Amino acid sequence: MNRRYLTSRRALLIVAIVASCSIAIYAARLAWPRAEARLLPLTVTIEPGDFDLRITANGELQSAESLTIAVPPVPVERLHIASVVPDGTHVKKGDPIVEFDPSELDLKALEHKSDLEAALQKINKGELAGEIDKTDIVKDKRIAELELEKISEFLPRDERLYSRREIIEGELDRGYAQRKIVFADVRLELKGKVYSLDEAILMLERRQVDNRIDQTQKARASLKLLAPASGIVVYNDPGYFFGGYTLMPGRTVWIGMTLFNLVNPEKMEAKCFVLEKDAGELRIDQKATVRLDPFPGLEFAGKVKSIDKLARPIDWDSPVKYFQTIVSLDKAEPTVMKPGIKLRAEIIAGRQENVIVAPRSAILKKDSGFVAFVQTTRGQFEPVEVTLGRGDHVQVVVTEGLQQGQTLALNPPDVTLERSTGAKKQGAESENTKRP
Repeated sequence: MNRRYLTSRRALLIVAIVASCSIAIYAARLAWPRAEARLLPLTVTIEPGDFDLRITANGELQSAESLTIAVPPVPVERLHIASVVPDGTHVKKGDPIVEFDPSELDLKALEHKSDLEAALQKINKGELAGEIDKTDIVKDKRIAELELEKISEFLPRDERLYSRREIIEGELDRGYAQRKIVFADVRLELKGKVYSLDEAILMLERRQVDNRIDQTQKARASLKLLAPASGIVVYNDPGYFFGGYTLMPGRTVWIGMTLFNLVNPEKMEAKCFVLEKDAGELRIDQKATVRLDPFPGLEFAGKVKSIDKLARPIDWDSPVKYFQTIVSLDKAEPTVMKPGIKLRAEIIAGRQENVIVAPRSAILKKDSGFVAFVQTTRGQFEPVEVTLGRGDHVQVVVTEGLQQGQTLALNPPDVTLERSTGAKKQGAESENTKRP
């Protein structure tokens, strides 16, 4: 009997506890909206102050002074890299940075030597042909002279012995022999001129080939590039088109192609990208503060050096556009500053003194304007229409609507909750009035 009695008491006690907890939870849920409605928002007292319009931008470091290292202008179309310094290497003036394989120049030199031999053969052939032609012309002239002698010796002159026809034919033969001699002299003179012109052309071709051979031999000295100044080697971004093209031994490069830049670590600048919608207040010589991502505790002062005239997307598949802005730094720290380091810049685009500034969170959009909740003398918060001026992502200048000394709600009350709570109260009061 005692055991049954104790068991029943325990069961009743457990049921009572569970019922009490359920009632407490139900009461808490009913009281929750009222408690939330009674929560007071955070406030701040309005005081005039100075406002700096700050434009934030992300970017990276780059050198303000850099030398472009390109493939030297040698008399071939392409070269092969034999050795190259790695990206990011510190080099001193005169250190070797790139060396090319001379195989292409050697092949070109052999080609020029073949051209030289061909030109020499043409010259020899022309000389031999000229001598042969000259000998033939001299022979023809000598034969014509002998013919003229014989014709002159046996020329019929006596009309009593020879007919008129034979005398005329003799004169014609003598004239023909004389003209053959004159023609031979003219041929010798013309052939001499032609041979001189051909020889001049062949000699010019030979000199051109000689010059190409000299250029090829001198170009071998330029296959080893030395650093023109001290600095850091920075490879260029190959871009999407080249598919990660990088410099390494064995790579084929073309004449005039840019290999990398040799930057001066003593003079650095920040390349920043400002959103198109924030760039309306950007001006040259505006002050800026730069923080490096690897060293967030360090700040570097500078000013805006240049602003692009057109906005462009950073990524080829993104519609968001940016204005590239260059910020020159007042001083550089070579120990922490390296080209390509990511950074965040704040550009002071304007300053207003003795103005009323409100946090963005305290301003609500309503219809076609803006409102802020101001505390009245009764302790309640009422909406007040305000006119906004310049601002950034955190705060904004209020030109009309707020006064010094007013208390402003930083987290404005939920108007929807207040309206719903008020509607419930009005419904409850109407039901009470209807009850007898």
